[in-house]
Amino acid sequence: MSQSRRLRRANGMKGSTVRKALESNTPLNSLYALIPQDRRKALDRFVRCFGLNPAGLHEALDRERL
Repeated sequence: MSQSRRLRRANGMKGSTVRKALESNTPLNSLYALIPQDRRKALDRFVRCFGLNPAGLHEALDRERL
């Protein structure tokens, strides 16, 4: 089994769960909710690698909730 598949299973990010999140009314928030709390700082670092501001991600999450 590949490492990425092992990590997806460990995080509970099964295909059906991700598909359900994408088809929901708030896909961005649903996908963000699948990320374990202790890995969210790593996501912020990942966003910075692309020259984006993590605050922009959090603003998009807030806007989608409205």
